[in-house]
Amino acid sequence: MCHAINDSAKRAAQLVLNMLSFSRKSDASFSSQEIGRLMDAALELAMNDYDLKKRYDFRRIEIVRHYDGEIPLVPCEATNIQQVFLNIVKNAAYALADKQFVDDAPRLMIAIRADEQVVTVEIADNGPGMDEKTRKRIFEPFFTTKPVGLGTGLGMSIAYFIIHDQHKGTIQVQSEPGKGTAFTVRLPYFRV
Repeated sequence: MCHAINDSAKRAAQLVLNMLSFSRKSDASFSSQEIGRLMDAALELAMNDYDLKKRYDFRRIEIVRHYDGEIPLVPCEATNIQQVFLNIVKNAAYALADKQFVDDAPRLMIAIRADEQVVTVEIADNGPGMDEKTRKRIFEPFFTTKPVGLGTGLGMSIAYFIIHDQHKGTIQVQSEPGKGTAFTVRLPYFRV
C-alpha cells in the first residue's frame, strides 16, 4: 500500500510540474521538430510503460504508421507534444484492453500528413469507442472513464491546453460505440 501511495504522490507531483510549465507562455523552449520522430518516441515510451505492461502488453497492439514523405518541421515544445501523443496512445491501449477481439486484433493507426498551413496527426484505434456523451466531455478537467486509481481525468484536458493554447493548433475526437476512436491533432507550421 505504501508503494501505491508513493507512486501516486510522484504522479501528482509530475502533474503539478507539468501544469506549472504549461502555464508559462514562453516561446523560448520552442524549436523546429520532426513530428514523426516525436510520435515514434511516444510509442517507444508506451511500449516500456510499466503501468501499461501490468494491465495490457502494449507490444501486442499492431501499430500501422502512414507518414507522408514531405512533412515540414513544426515549431513546438517537443516534450509537451510528445506528452499529448503519449496520453492519446495510452488511452487507446486502455480502451483496446477492454474490448474482446474475435475476428480482428487490437490496432493503432497513425497517419501524419501536411498541407500548406498545418501538419495533421491522426491517431485511431479499433477499440470499443465511446458514446456521444463521453466524447463531448473528453477534454474536461477531471473527467475520466477509468476506475479510481487508474486515471486523474487530467491527461486529455492538459493535451487540449498544450495543443490549443500553447501551440495554436486544434485537437478533435471522433468516436462511435463499437467502431473505435480517432483523435486528430493539427499543428500550424511556417515555411522558411
